[in-house]
Amino acid sequence: MPSILEYIQLGLEQEDHLLRDQHAVRGIDALRETELHPLICQSFTASPTHCLREVYYPSSPHEAPRGSQRDRCDLVLLPDGKKSLYDPVHAHKELLSASGTLFEPVAQTPEIEPHECDPRDAMWIEIKIIPQFRYVDGVPGPNAKYAHELLSGPGTDAIKLGADPMIAHGGLLVVLFNELQEAGVHDLSIAMRELIDRDLPVGMPEMETFPIVDRCGNAFCTLGLIPLRL
Repeated sequence: MPSILEYIQLGLEQEDHLLRDQHAVRGIDALRETELHPLICQSFTASPTHCLREVYYPSSPHEAPRGSQRDRCDLVLLPDGKKSLYDPVHAHKELLSASGTLFEPVAQTPEIEPHECDPRDAMWIEIKIIPQFRYVDGVPGPNAKYAHELLSGPGTDAIKLGADPMIAHGGLLVVLFNELQEAGVHDLSIAMRELIDRDLPVGMPEMETFPIVDRCGNAFCTLGLIPLRL
């Protein structure tokens, strides 16, 4: 069975080939994160793993938070056979809603249904897309924030994932677009060593690199799946 990265690579390669055949002016490296996330999720269509997008984090500092008070995770992968995710915060709010009613004496926290996945069994993934060359006001050029984004984005997400006590399996997916084939692996490896030296809960990434059509200076895409030490 293909790995998580291999499924994602296949999906992005197919999109790159489609844009090439359409003679598109811009490629996958010009897509915003919100545009690339659906493509990454669609990569798992042929996989037994079910993929969810923009999922609420399972824990909350508020007793009964509103949706706007809850952080969302970019991507959540469910084990085989599971189609939805149990939301403990929502379950707790349902229990609280029975308070002061006739149903309060018999109210119980809803149990996990057979089709639902316990948040602790799911894989929670935050995604960062970092191009070496990017479009600014429609004009392609070097990304002046490239080195900073390599550290700040994954570092912030590692802290956020690691702070949730109900997340047992987490990872960071970094999508790099570079001019040279070896640049992505080199740059991401150095960035992760820096984060490890800062005592952040990250390990060294699993990586895959493949060529893309060069439209603005990026000729390769490197996918890095960084495991979290939770």
